[in-house]
Amino acid sequence: MRFFFGNHSLDTSCRELRRGESLVPTTPQVFDLLEYLIRNRERLVSKEELIAVIWNGRVVSESALTTRLNAVRHAIGDSGKSQHSIKTIARRGFRFVGALREERGPSHVTAPNLTWERPTSSTVPPGYPSIAVLPFADVSGDCHHGFVAEELAEDVLTELAKRNWLVVVSRPLSFLYKPDALEFRRVGAELGVRYVLEGSVRALGGRIRVTGRLFDAARDVLVWVARYERAAAETFAAHDELTEAMAAAIASAIVHAEQRRAMRKSANNLEAWEAYQRGMWHMSKCEPSELALAQTFFQRAIELDPHYSGSHGALAWSHMMSASIFSQMTIADGCAMAEPLARKAIALDDNDLESRARLAIASMLQGDLEEAFEGAQRVLSVNGQCAEALGVKGTVLLYSGRRQEGREAIQQHLKLSPRDPARPIRLSQIAASLYIDGNFEAAATTARQVIRQYPKHPTAYRWMAASLGQLGKIAEGEEVLQRLQTAWPSSFDMYIRQRPRYCSIEHAPLVRGLHKVGWRG
Repeated sequence: MRFFFGNHSLDTSCRELRRGESLVPTTPQVFDLLEYLIRNRERLVSKEELIAVIWNGRVVSESALTTRLNAVRHAIGDSGKSQHSIKTIARRGFRFVGALREERGPSHVTAPNLTWERPTSSTVPPGYPSIAVLPFADVSGDCHHGFVAEELAEDVLTELAKRNWLVVVSRPLSFLYKPDALEFRRVGAELGVRYVLEGSVRALGGRIRVTGRLFDAARDVLVWVARYERAAAETFAAHDELTEAMAAAIASAIVHAEQRRAMRKSANNLEAWEAYQRGMWHMSKCEPSELALAQTFFQRAIELDPHYSGSHGALAWSHMMSASIFSQMTIADGCAMAEPLARKAIALDDNDLESRARLAIASMLQGDLEEAFEGAQRVLSVNGQCAEALGVKGTVLLYSGRRQEGREAIQQHLKLSPRDPARPIRLSQIAASLYIDGNFEAAATTARQVIRQYPKHPTAYRWMAASLGQLGKIAEGEEVLQRLQTAWPSSFDMYIRQRPRYCSIEHAPLVRGLHKVGWRG
């Protein structure tokens, strides 16, 4: 049976949902839920009935049903607000209300689509990575945990498919492989993918342990492994949080592996994706000379593929860092160069959330904290795990006097993006917030750690010097201040003498600490 509604079609024999000719990624439960609502569209379907049918009578929370229903709505272009296709009747149930026609007979689809469909083919440059997610193993021998393992693997696959730079092999193909005693080189070759993810679920008393392992299939090398534990009673409630955390960590590991791969190639033999990753690798070093190299590679990536949004967005970010961190130009000039590039990235790919977050950074740097916060929130409403947006949100909260909330958002940013080029900035901002709170010892410790890891990044030095002054460690503070003024005079001038608008809250407390170690400005 095939059902047609709007520009969508649901093929029950192939178990495919399509938008026009494009395959829409869905997990089995999401597909089953949509099919059940469509087949029973003449009546209201209660929550209890859906749970009984879709979960086979298992005890699940209402939040699990709500999550799957939201996924159905997202897949067919509906929403809880508009309810064009699926109507919610408060405290009673749900009904499919969209205009619909049905056809019987064989599907006209002649061959399966091997990968999830991209929003637009032009958003992904040549050489981008690909992955197969294998079914997770239940090593507890319990049918309930087998269900958890299957659901988790499916949902991680769906989360990864949201990355517009990553090709994800469809579930019907990747789930043909069983996780026991596999040769990942063979799996990669047969499916044509660069990475293979396997996982397992194990019951440990009253807890559930989930383990994920990511392999570089061509080299048969383990590139990432992580364990997650949750109380067994919280398995359903924490399902979405666990899925998002795993997908974010896996995506970060793939990016890191792709950067190492790009670094092994000759600079003259790079494709657009590889040139972009080379640029990100250089920018992560957080040094002026490395930033200049990064800009060269971003420009090269744009020349190789002008339609890839990521390169435009990264080049925009590099100009803002050049201005706000290393003071190689004014903040106004840096933002003037960055904003058109970020807007170009969004025009190329409306789903480029990182570039939207970078527009929020530009607003913040120019002193519009309200617009920066709202911009970050708009991104987070689409993807609550967007590290760049969490970093902007945290920074704005710090500069708005909500320092504890700001630190929490920044810590989440750091956890999601451990190799982010903004890492020393965000850590320095935590030091600044601790300093303003009067916790000079913690501020000095945090600043010292940043300097140890990023000695050519100027931001933490001023907080280190001021904290030492407040602690009475004058000689050490004088030495740090002297190094800051000698190595980065333009940065010192910008942040101490000129005082950018966005961080004015910190200026007077900072100056008081610097005066104690000898600054006479």
